[in-house]
Amino acid sequence: MIDIKVKKGLKGGIILFLLLIFSLNGFGQNTSVEDSLGSVAINVGKIYITGNKKTKAEIILRELDFVEGQQISAREFSQSIVLSQQKLINTRLFVIAEVVPLFMSDTQVDILIRLQERWYIFPLPIFKLADRNFTEWWVNQKRDFSRVNYGVQLYHFNLTGYNDKLIFRSQFGFTKQYELQYQRPYINKSQTLGLTLRTSFANNKTVATNTDGHRLQFEQSDDINRRIFSSSGTLTYRPSFYSRHSIDAGFSRASVSELITNANPNYFQNGEQLQKYFRLSYVYSWDNRDYFAYPLSGNLFRGEVSNYGLGIFNDLNMFSVRGSTSNFFDLGGKLYLANSLEGYYNFSDEIPYMLRSGFGYKPDFIRGYERYVVESKAFVSNRSEFKYKFLSGIQELNRRSLIDQFRTMPYAFYLKAFVDMGYAGEAIRSTTNNFYNKELMYSAGLGLDIVTYYDFVVRFEFSVNRERQTGFFVNFMSAL
Repeated sequence: MIDIKVKKGLKGGIILFLLLIFSLNGFGQNTSVEDSLGSVAINVGKIYITGNKKTKAEIILRELDFVEGQQISAREFSQSIVLSQQKLINTRLFVIAEVVPLFMSDTQVDILIRLQERWYIFPLPIFKLADRNFTEWWVNQKRDFSRVNYGVQLYHFNLTGYNDKLIFRSQFGFTKQYELQYQRPYINKSQTLGLTLRTSFANNKTVATNTDGHRLQFEQSDDINRRIFSSSGTLTYRPSFYSRHSIDAGFSRASVSELITNANPNYFQNGEQLQKYFRLSYVYSWDNRDYFAYPLSGNLFRGEVSNYGLGIFNDLNMFSVRGSTSNFFDLGGKLYLANSLEGYYNFSDEIPYMLRSGFGYKPDFIRGYERYVVESKAFVSNRSEFKYKFLSGIQELNRRSLIDQFRTMPYAFYLKAFVDMGYAGEAIRSTTNNFYNKELMYSAGLGLDIVTYYDFVVRFEFSVNRERQTGFFVNFMSAL
């Protein structure tokens, strides 16, 4: 326990009351009261942290908008309290993160950071569909249970207390895969550089080799028809709270059987059965969303340039760019608006089928067209939704639980209406009957989003597209 004595000065109490009012009602009002608050200088004293049984203090302090000994205006201080709390939640280390100002005098304030850590170790079974989405499996593949992956995986978040993550996966079924990944967000003293290392091996007996009518066509046999080995490393630079630069370098080696090349000589370039290449990518992002898993306010910009080949092997030479901007608005009264605009362009005219991109492949989709894939070297999309939070709270599960992290469950329910639009350019080789390419695609619909424990999001959506095709779809991550 930390023993903190708070001096209850009249002026300090008034300031604290006004700060709480402005924290709840926003900071956009140009009033004389707000102006007078802005002229008050507050000195940040000690910062106390409770509840971090494993997480290192420097990881927590890195996310705060203030430091000990800083002098800050009252208005900026009230804003920094809210933003610091959001950023602590966005580390995904804590179930609860509260930033509490403790006024010791008229102008002196200490800070109490009150945390409840998540459960960090998850040995989980693998049981998931191998197809692009639930609709692909349910409709196009006729609920074929041979197209299921199963196995075991271990997620160890916050492995050493520095918000680092270890992932091991051993998977069988439709795709046999072994994967190992380690991520450390900060490797230097100033906490600006991070590193991620990963390696994986996978093989398949069933492989998608062509696209006809925007439906994937598969080849299969009792033998292994594709093997893929990949290894990569990512160096990140985070100079500020919201901006991030990443450089990713990797190597991939893939081989396919004669069955695959006979079905599609352009699966790799030049009809080869073996493809090796190095990849180099640069990504810049500016992200000040309130909560990453399900944002309700703020914005995100992301730009990426990638080159496959690097001239080391003659198997591949492909350069692409990608950009997106997403904006989220809290309209008040539990109403929210969100919009996302994304674009992609591949400068190569020789795109092997294995490295195709387009609508229907993550992260690109148009709701209402979940049954289809629309491959192209260039496409653009826009997704918008308007939603209302009609229910939220925290459900107490078990007071007597020995594990604090599983005593309560937060939840929120959102009703929404959405409109999506997209346009894909000329189709790539290895595709036929491409009636959606070079045509405007659009859809509208209604849905229900449920957000709950450990960033879990489930979407129930009913949509109708341009061709008046209707459908009910279930997905397990936020659409924007």
